[in-house]
Amino acid sequence: MATVLNEPETAHEAEYDPSEPDIALLEDKFPEWFRMSAPGTGWVFLIGVMFIVLNLRPLSHTDLWGHLSYGRLVWQTGALPATEPLMPLSEGVGFIDTAWLTQLLAYGAFQLAGKAGIVLLCALSGAAALGVLTARVYERTRSSLAAGLVCCMALFVEWQQLIIVRPQLAGFLFFSVLLSVLLRREWKRSNWWVLPGMFALWANMHGSFAVGLVMLACFAAGRAFDVLGRTRSLRGLFHDRKLLRLVLVTELAAAATLINPYGLRLWGEVIAIGHNPNLSLLADWRILHIQQVQGQAAFAVAALLFLVYRWSPRRASTAEYLLLGGLGCWMLWTSRVLMWWGPVAVCLIGIHGVAAWRRARGTRLNREPAPRASMCTVVAIFLGIIFLQISHPGAVALKAALGQDWKARAEKIPVSLSTPVGAAEYLVENPPEGLVFNDFELGDYLLWAGPPGMKLMVASHAHLVPHEVWDDYLSIIEMRGAFFGMLERYGVNTIVLDVNSHPALVEQLRESTEWKRAFEDDRSIIFDRRKPV
Repeated sequence: MATVLNEPETAHEAEYDPSEPDIALLEDKFPEWFRMSAPGTGWVFLIGVMFIVLNLRPLSHTDLWGHLSYGRLVWQTGALPATEPLMPLSEGVGFIDTAWLTQLLAYGAFQLAGKAGIVLLCALSGAAALGVLTARVYERTRSSLAAGLVCCMALFVEWQQLIIVRPQLAGFLFFSVLLSVLLRREWKRSNWWVLPGMFALWANMHGSFAVGLVMLACFAAGRAFDVLGRTRSLRGLFHDRKLLRLVLVTELAAAATLINPYGLRLWGEVIAIGHNPNLSLLADWRILHIQQVQGQAAFAVAALLFLVYRWSPRRASTAEYLLLGGLGCWMLWTSRVLMWWGPVAVCLIGIHGVAAWRRARGTRLNREPAPRASMCTVVAIFLGIIFLQISHPGAVALKAALGQDWKARAEKIPVSLSTPVGAAEYLVENPPEGLVFNDFELGDYLLWAGPPGMKLMVASHAHLVPHEVWDDYLSIIEMRGAFFGMLERYGVNTIVLDVNSHPALVEQLRESTEWKRAFEDDRSIIFDRRKPV
C-alpha cells in the first residue's frame, strides 16, 4: 500500500499559502504621528498618578491668595500698579510685579472655575514638568525603569516646593523644559524661536527666568572649557558649532526677557529681591539645614549623585559640574534654590546611573526605539480621561456638564488647616477700624477674603514692606521691648494671629486688660482693643 508523504492533516493546512499575508494579524492604519510606544503609555500612567497626588493636596494658605489678590487688582483696573497697592504701610514703595501674568491667569482661572481652576493649573504645571524630565531621561537611556525612578525622585526632592501654589510653579515648568532641550542629543531648528519665545513668556510670569539664563550660560561656558581642553587652542572656540549655537541662543534668550512692561528694570528687581534683608525670616530664603525635610532629601540625592558619578563610564561635561556645583552651593545658602538644583541632579543621576548599571552588568546600550502602536495611544487617552475625572477639576467639570451646581462642588476643595477662613468671615461681618496687626502668613488670605479696604500691617510679600516696619513687626510678634506701645503707636485696634504659631503672644493678650478676645476657632484668634485709639 502506497504512503503519501507530507499529506495535510486538515483542510485548513491544505488551504494555507505562506506567500499570502496572515489575516490573523491586524494592520495598524492610524498615521504615524498618532501612535505611541508602550513606555509612553506607562509615562502617561505615572504622570497621571503624579497629577492626582498634586491635585489632592489642600490649597496652601500662603502666597496663593496674595498673588490672586494682585491678579484681581490688575483684572479690575486694567493696569499694573506703580507702587505697592495692598499694604498701607508700604504706600509709595515702588512695585515691579515680576509675576503679573501668572497672577492674571490664575485669577482668570478662578473666575471661570473657582478653586478647581487653581488646582488644575497647579497640578498640570507640576505633572507636566515631571513628565518633560521623565521623557528626556528615557530618550537618553532607553530605560523605562530609570525614567520612572527619576520622576519619583524629582517629586521626592521638590515636594515641599510643589505643594505651595505660587507663580514659582510656572518657573519650574519652564526650567524643566529648558533643561530637557539642553540635554537632548540633537539640536532642533525650532529651538531658535521656541527658546526665545519661552523666555519672553517666562520673564512675565516669574523672576526665575534669571536662573534659566544662568543655566544657558553654564552650558555655554562648560562647552568652551571642554573645547579648550580638547583642542588646546583658542581658535577652536570660534569653529565649534555647538558652542557658537549656545552663545547665540543665550543672547537671544536674554534679549527676549526685555519684552516686558518694565524693560531692563525687571532684571534689577530680580537681583534686588534676593538681597532684601526682610526675607531672612522666611523659610524658603534661609540656609538649607539637614534638620529640614527638604535638606534630608537634598542630602540623599547628593549622596546618590556622588555614587553614580563614581561608577559611570560616561564622560561628564564641564557644564554638569558647573550646574551641580554652582546651584548646589547657592542652594546651601538659600534653600529656595533646591527648586532648580533638584531637576538637574535627578536627570543626571538617571543618565549616569543607567550607564554605571550597564557597565556593571556588562551590557551595551540599546538605542533601538520601542515599537509604536495606535492602541497605546488609545490606552493613554483613556487613562488621561480617568485621571481627569477622578480629580477635583474633573468632578467640577462633570457637574457643569450635567447642568448641576458646580460652584458648590468647587467650594468643597480643601484648603490648608492654617487658612484663617473663620477669621476672614468674622472680619467681613465686623469690619475693623484702623490698622490690623496680623501674622504675616495669614495676611494673604485676609487680603483675598477679608472686607474690602481692610488695612493689614504685613503680608507674605515681605520685600515690599519698609525695613523699619518689618523690624517693628518682628518686635511685636516676638514680644521684644515695649511691644504694646508699638501697637498703640501704629493705631492697631485689631490683632489676628495663628492660634498655634505664637502661643506666648496669644496668652499675653488673653491676660491683658487692654484687649478682649473677639473671635477664636481651631485655626486663628482675633483680639479687639477695648478702647480704640
